[in-house]
Amino acid sequence: MDKYNNASFPHVKGRLYWPKQILKSFVNLSFFLHFIRLFGYYTVNYVVGRSTAKVGKHTNIHPTVIIREGQNVEIGNHCYFNHNTILTGGHSDGKLIIGDYVQTGPNVGFFVANHHYLNPAIPIKKQGYDEADIIVGDDVWIGANSIITSGVRIGKGAVIGANSVVTKDIPPYSVAAGCPAKIIRKRE
Repeated sequence: MDKYNNASFPHVKGRLYWPKQILKSFVNLSFFLHFIRLFGYYTVNYVVGRSTAKVGKHTNIHPTVIIREGQNVEIGNHCYFNHNTILTGGHSDGKLIIGDYVQTGPNVGFFVANHHYLNPAIPIKKQGYDEADIIVGDDVWIGANSIITSGVRIGKGAVIGANSVVTKDIPPYSVAAGCPAKIIRKRE
């Protein structure tokens, strides 16, 4: 009988282990500090972003979506942005412009800025960046975990496959996939 007790299997925790750990975290001051930081992050990246972005009618933006530099984000009508999508406008004048009836899978990122990196004598963070508009046409579907980089235009009715990195323009009614995304067929 003793060979099957918890001492023989250190990875097996007692029945009350997790409830005790959860209770400890609520009593701990670091829980409240973490909660305050998380609330601040949510406020800046969702509430403020959503209030400064131009969002069309009947557009559904999941509460976990991050909207950065919302003053440079324009979203059309009847769109749907799945959880953990990142909508980033430029710090200065780079725009993210999204048409009507656009939908994303989860974890899609739109990034209007691109860092400079060519001078190895200067840290990349200090080399600055360029901004170029991202324009997404109407009725576009962007699959889960895809990245849309600065300066890209995605034409009306295009489909971007899951896990794609779009670095070049995608023509209307095209289906593109891959890293980097390439056109694999047309929607007829």
